[in-house]
Amino acid sequence: MHEGHVRISGEPAVAAPARPIALAPLKEGLSPEKRALAEDLRKVFLLLGVGVRRYAGRRFLDPGSVSRYLNGGRVPPWDFIAGVIADVRDLRVPLTPEAEAALRDLHRAALEGNRPSSEMEALQDQLAEADEETRRITTRQRALEEALLDREGRLAQVRSRCRKLESQLEARRGEVELWQGEYALLQEESGDLQEQVVFLQEALAVTRAELIAAEDRCHRLETRLETLQEVTGSGREDDEPPSIMVMLEEADRRSSVPELVRAVGDLELRTRKAMASELVRSASQSRAVEEVAGLLCALRQAGFDAHARTALPAMVMVRSVDDTSALARELFREGVEDYVVVLIQASVKFHQSEDLAGFASALHRTGLPAHAASLLGAAAVVRPVPDLVSVALDLAGGELDDAVTAAMSAAAQRAVPDVVTLSLMLRDHGLLRQADALQRAAAALRSAADVAEFIRSLTDHGLGHDAEVVFAETQGRSVGHLILLVQALRDGRDWSVLSRAAQYRPVDDVAILISELHLAGRVQFAVDLLDLVVRTRTADQIAQLLHHLDGTALGAGPLLWSAARALAPAQAAALLAGLERHGLAEPAEIVFRCMLHGELVGQASLFLAALAEAGSQYAGEHLLCRLANDMDPAPLASLLLALATAGLTGPLDAVIRTRYADCPILDVTLLAKQLPAGGSVRGEWVLGCVLAHVIHVRSLADQVALVSALQSSGLGAVAERLVTGALRTHGRRFRDELTRERTKHEQKVLSRTFWLPDRPRPHSHRRGKRE
Repeated sequence: MHEGHVRISGEPAVAAPARPIALAPLKEGLSPEKRALAEDLRKVFLLLGVGVRRYAGRRFLDPGSVSRYLNGGRVPPWDFIAGVIADVRDLRVPLTPEAEAALRDLHRAALEGNRPSSEMEALQDQLAEADEETRRITTRQRALEEALLDREGRLAQVRSRCRKLESQLEARRGEVELWQGEYALLQEESGDLQEQVVFLQEALAVTRAELIAAEDRCHRLETRLETLQEVTGSGREDDEPPSIMVMLEEADRRSSVPELVRAVGDLELRTRKAMASELVRSASQSRAVEEVAGLLCALRQAGFDAHARTALPAMVMVRSVDDTSALARELFREGVEDYVVVLIQASVKFHQSEDLAGFASALHRTGLPAHAASLLGAAAVVRPVPDLVSVALDLAGGELDDAVTAAMSAAAQRAVPDVVTLSLMLRDHGLLRQADALQRAAAALRSAADVAEFIRSLTDHGLGHDAEVVFAETQGRSVGHLILLVQALRDGRDWSVLSRAAQYRPVDDVAILISELHLAGRVQFAVDLLDLVVRTRTADQIAQLLHHLDGTALGAGPLLWSAARALAPAQAAALLAGLERHGLAEPAEIVFRCMLHGELVGQASLFLAALAEAGSQYAGEHLLCRLANDMDPAPLASLLLALATAGLTGPLDAVIRTRYADCPILDVTLLAKQLPAGGSVRGEWVLGCVLAHVIHVRSLADQVALVSALQSSGLGAVAERLVTGALRTHGRRFRDELTRERTKHEQKVLSRTFWLPDRPRPHSHRRGKRE
């Protein structure tokens, strides 16, 4: 799957050498693989602008061996081809990576077809690679040795500086002794200050203790005073609320809900909010559930919502699970569902795992199944993984089994390591349904990168089946997710995503995938996906796909062009045959023209041979003749050379007969300039076929005109070849016509007109008459 021609980076062309480079003709009877390699290698070698002997001397090679490499007589080792590519790169006209890969593929194919020596040459290639690796290791060793010497030198410098500093310190030791006296005085003063600090700290502690004792005594006195006033009834009005201490003591006995609300209001007026909240908590912890619900609702109606909310978490910590669930039911009936939510939040935060499970069951029994599910879902997000597994073990299989399963789906929001650990623990404890729900949710909710990490972690922990389930589940998501998933996956799973999409996704989704992958630089994936769709979908679906591709940023035409360049010749032929089989003539023609647009004739010949083997009409005479009539000289020359290399002589003759039956002579000249000059057997043969057709079909005047055109274009050898063939076929008639053409502008001395006096020109006569 490489570029189908040698494409040069930088300048599009290389200046021709001053003298043409003559290469030995290709050896007869070569296999298609060896011929394709030789053709393309010659094309690259000619870019150097030097002859065989000169290059062999430059590289200390045997000229005969180099000549055999270039004429196909022997498959060269890869280091020779790599050397030619490196020399071309030094000329600042390097080959593209795709062209290098194409040459390597041709080299491997030629080795496979040359079995007797392929093993030896393969060993030579391995030896060359091993030698290259040895050189790299040696270079790295030298670099490390130089770095070691540098570090040792720097270490010696640092040690020298240390010794110098030690000597300087020794020299100044006398100055240090002068300061020791003052230092001793400072140390003594510091000790005194430290003792003073310790004394002050102890005094401060004693003072704080005395303050606490005094405040406690004041508090006891205040309590006694308020009790005395309450007993005697003196000192307060009937509407004055009782003291906070008395109310706290009697909250469990006889204070009614209105009195408690009144006391809270009084404390609010005196800005003693903490005492008000403490009063509510004390009453809530000791009263019956119905009274607590009434108190909280009354506080809400009186505007003391904050104190009610403060008491709820305390109830969760001190009251039983049944009391808490009963309170939740009463609050729900009173219409204060937000207080139920506060109870659930406090349970998630403070309850142990067994109490958490008990609270969920109690909520379900009291008629609040939705709140029980919310409790489990919230716990699944924030509680430690062992707690979740414990809760699931307590509740799975019972009336809350579905809620536990839904909670595991919510746990998929956690960090990926937590999700993996939870999945493993659920599997280990036999909670398969919950583990499946967790994995499906992770596949459906997490980002593509997280899903890829989750799959890898499951595989690393021996859960290969679970990894496959997650992998299959996540592929049902949006196209954007699939694109990111392909970027994140490894180990061949990326292509599995695309192949599945090619089979089951709508064609508009597949079109987006192909376009986005191409724009993201994953050209090979985009091309392979397009090829797979053409091979597996129906004609209508393929037509719809191409229509949708036309609406993308690239368009269907450039994508097909890119596919033809990236696919191997046999795959490109299969793609064209698939388009042709479904009646998609225009896209098929785009692929055909792209394969003949490059400069590597070997690739094009393999492409045409595969088309002929598949029975495609693009390898037939009728369609080839129609396409050849519209081709420019360069692709037409590639087509003729490829047909000749592939051994398709019938279509070759048909194209020549059709294209050059009555075309302008200039077209034949342009074709001759495009065909390889000297040394190419196929090029010479194709040129001979064209000239033979001109000699037998075109008029003598056209043949003579072609001779002149070829000579004017610098193709004197071709012109002489045409003259020789025409004289052999037409004899004197052609010689006379050629002579007349060559002498029609010469003065004929023996002619009567040559000796006649010049007649006066009409304008000269009139001018003389006027004079």
